[in-house]
Amino acid sequence: MQMAYAVILDEEKARKQFLQLDKSMQERVAKKLKQLERDDLPSRHLKHGVPVFVEEVNQYRIIFKTREDLKEKRVGFIGDHKEYEKWFSEQ
Repeated sequence: MQMAYAVILDEEKARKQFLQLDKSMQERVAKKLKQLERDDLPSRHLKHGVPVFVEEVNQYRIIFKTREDLKEKRVGFIGDHKEYEKWFSEQ
């Protein structure tokens, strides 16, 4: 298992969203964030042709952008499905 990406909680918002999760969900999300460091983990595009991806952790969604040139994945949103629907409709 090769670690190829730096995973960064971008913006104050994503950090705040992470810290607002209960401890058990923080652990699950943290585990998924750790998996995102791998370069062999396929991710689902939010929309075709847009370099924004979505990962699911139970009813929660993690939205991130990949910068291949910097080998980093920047997380811009962490929230449950309802919060995700609201966030998505605003994009």
